[in-house]
Amino acid sequence: MPFEANNRAYKSIAQHATNVAINKIQATNNFTLVSHIMVEPRRLASQSFDDLIDAMFVGQITHVGEESSCSQSKTTDKKGKTTVYTTCTRAVLVEFNYSFVRARDGTIIGPINKKGSASASNESMNGLPSIETLAKKVIDAQMSTLYQDIVPYTVTVSRPLAKETDKTLQPQMEASLEHVKAGNYIAARNAYISIYESSKSMAAAENASILLEALGETKAAADFMQRVIAETGNPKAKEILARINAELRQTEKVDEFKASKDTKNPAEKIAAVASSEIQKHLPENARVWIINNSAAENVLIDNVIDNMASMLLHSGITIVDRQNTNLLQAEQRFQMSGHVNDDDIVGIGNLAGANMAVMLSVIGSGATRRLQVRVLDVQKGILIMQSDTDEKWSL
Repeated sequence: MPFEANNRAYKSIAQHATNVAINKIQATNNFTLVSHIMVEPRRLASQSFDDLIDAMFVGQITHVGEESSCSQSKTTDKKGKTTVYTTCTRAVLVEFNYSFVRARDGTIIGPINKKGSASASNESMNGLPSIETLAKKVIDAQMSTLYQDIVPYTVTVSRPLAKETDKTLQPQMEASLEHVKAGNYIAARNAYISIYESSKSMAAAENASILLEALGETKAAADFMQRVIAETGNPKAKEILARINAELRQTEKVDEFKASKDTKNPAEKIAAVASSEIQKHLPENARVWIINNSAAENVLIDNVIDNMASMLLHSGITIVDRQNTNLLQAEQRFQMSGHVNDDDIVGIGNLAGANMAVMLSVIGSGATRRLQVRVLDVQKGILIMQSDTDEKWSL
């Protein structure tokens, strides 16, 4: 289902979230997508639609907040020349959620709540990106882990479908098999169940349970096989039920493991730590330039920078426009490759109007992987803070 918005002004943002979700789900290659146009009429009429789909993906944009402001500051170089800078900033906060609703019984998997922010700065308000543009940037970042949310644990199991020895049932079984070969698993499941109900065929029952598992309905497969045992007493059904129950126990262990993990966005989590720590060392009227000074994992560091910028802006701290500093770097042929020395950063920082430079990089590997944060006083050219290797900086 398309994302809904509790405010009409969020309509385009909701549509963007829908498009991102569709692309992410398709990319998993684990699901067959069915258009909501096929399901919506039945849903609105309170009619069953579990013959069309197994689950509905639903989402909602619950809040979009925005803060824009302009401020002025002054810097004086070593020659006594004073320069006045105007910086306009815009920060956007987006909150949304999504979940799966099982078509069979209406049970909800989720909701998964997401919250993120993005910001930008410029010399004028007209140069700032729109609220919608920043909101879409948040959606893109927050939904980057959608695959983990909907396919957090995958095991590939190969099971052959059972063959029917009763020649009178073989045409029906072969027709059901054609559905499987075509990838129409719902139709195949329904066909095998129908064959079992009319003939009590154990082969059809076994295949129906396999299709139920393939569609993610392992509990339904167990319930169905329990019914087969009650109706037929077939020892093969007892064997199949024992296997399915073992899988359910394994799934419970995985769910417990997932619940024990911190599901907060890693970039957001470490950005909160970094923002809190560096604020202890920033002077009044700080103009901060946050630098990706890492030789690797640039996407992660860029996400950390975006989150840090939003957090610092909300705290009233001025952030230097990254686009401006990037231009200055290009003009002076500096490449941020993890080896830029402090003198270079002081030079660029002064030209960009920053009085504080915050440099981020990744150190260590595996269990010792950490975010390293260094804060440089641009005007004095001295280092005033460097993070340690404490667990709180763990990536």
